[in-house]
Amino acid sequence: MQVLNGRENEVVEMLREFNMGKYEARMYFTLLTIGESKVGTATKKASVPQSKAYSVLEGLGAKGFVELVRERPKAYRAKALGKVANLAIRAKQREIRELERYQSRLDKILRNVATLHQKYSGFRLFSPDYRR
Repeated sequence: MQVLNGRENEVVEMLREFNMGKYEARMYFTLLTIGESKVGTATKKASVPQSKAYSVLEGLGAKGFVELVRERPKAYRAKALGKVANLAIRAKQREIRELERYQSRLDKILRNVATLHQKYSGFRLFSPDYRR
């Protein structure tokens, strides 16, 4: 990705925030740039090892970032960045909602345990998982 004039790490790091690995970010950006492409061509332009190309593209496909457009020879194209961003945003929003639920549950447990601990200070909070 020498064409990016030293900004390739910046591009990769931004895309990694969309739940992509390094090679996935390179491949996705390459497909965004060049459009529909055979696997070999995209792999070379993205500087992704050939041995990882299919698993990277399958991973991107499973996440909804690329789509297979031709079976033989296999060719892929990136989905629009706006769609990908919306997918990532919705996933992060789900994670936030889940964390908020955990926080609520932990607050309830903490209140109950703190009351017990004040009454009975000699008990353990966790069962030991080691052998004596």
